[in-house]
Amino acid sequence: MKRQGEDIFGKMRGCLSFFIFAIVVLLPCLSYSQKLDEQVSIYFTEVRAGKNPSIPKSMLLPENVNAWKETLAPYQRDTVAAIRAKVYMIFHQSGTSAKQSVLRQTAVHHLVQGCKDKDTGNAGLALDYLTTFRKDDFTTASKDSIKNLIRSKTAHFDPVLKLAGFLELTDLKESIRHYTKTGNVQAVRWAALVSLSRMNDAEATGEVMRRVRKLPVSDDIVYKIFPDLIYTRHAEAIRYMVEVMQRDDKNCMTADAEREEPIPCGYRIMEQLAPVIKGYPFELDESGDIKTKDYTAALQKVREWFIKHKDYTIMRDRF
Repeated sequence: MKRQGEDIFGKMRGCLSFFIFAIVVLLPCLSYSQKLDEQVSIYFTEVRAGKNPSIPKSMLLPENVNAWKETLAPYQRDTVAAIRAKVYMIFHQSGTSAKQSVLRQTAVHHLVQGCKDKDTGNAGLALDYLTTFRKDDFTTASKDSIKNLIRSKTAHFDPVLKLAGFLELTDLKESIRHYTKTGNVQAVRWAALVSLSRMNDAEATGEVMRRVRKLPVSDDIVYKIFPDLIYTRHAEAIRYMVEVMQRDDKNCMTADAEREEPIPCGYRIMEQLAPVIKGYPFELDESGDIKTKDYTAALQKVREWFIKHKDYTIMRDRF
């Protein structure tokens, strides 16, 4: 009887220890979850009232990805467009700052759903946010959703076409080729061409370069057309940009509207090339400018770098 009593007491003590452990470990987590819920509720109450509050830092922590699924879900379905827009912003900022691929993929999943938002402004916002992620942040399910957007010819169709090209959804090539033909609006035709070029389609690339080479180089071409050449990541398109960058013709103007002066277009082109060439001699700052105190010297250095590195590598993991 004594031994049996000791066994029962031992089991009770073990259960009590586990109960205390559970309180010590789980209670802070529960408290933190409740605190996050409260912050989210307060934040969106202010947004609903027409205010523009700063997003609480706790909502942007990548480790809160699991909370997104439950805490943010009702707000993603909210009838107020401004509420949904803020949800997409949270997904974007949290996702792009996350190092773990599963967290980034979760953010992308929610943003892809945002592309179907009934408010076209929100749909466009979600699309813009998606272009800031890497290719491997898109799961098979996310890619299938993008394919469905193409098939249904959703709003903001031209950027959706370019997103498909970035993801190299090659099984859509012939569907996309249809939109390069006469009868489609010009913006869609061009987006379809550069999308196919991103997928290394020779016919589309040939047509893109035929059109671009006919245009005189100017600010308009450098600012409006060259970004699409960068997007294609095609060797021929990049070579053409490097070729133009090497020229001394002053076909562009300084950014200062009050003191406009003609300058070589190479200054802007060397900024455009920086993010996509591996081992590039300069980086960009947050505003997109080359990190240098002497732009003239920097342009010369970049020109010389391309002469010495004719086998440069074009990076394709970004939009």
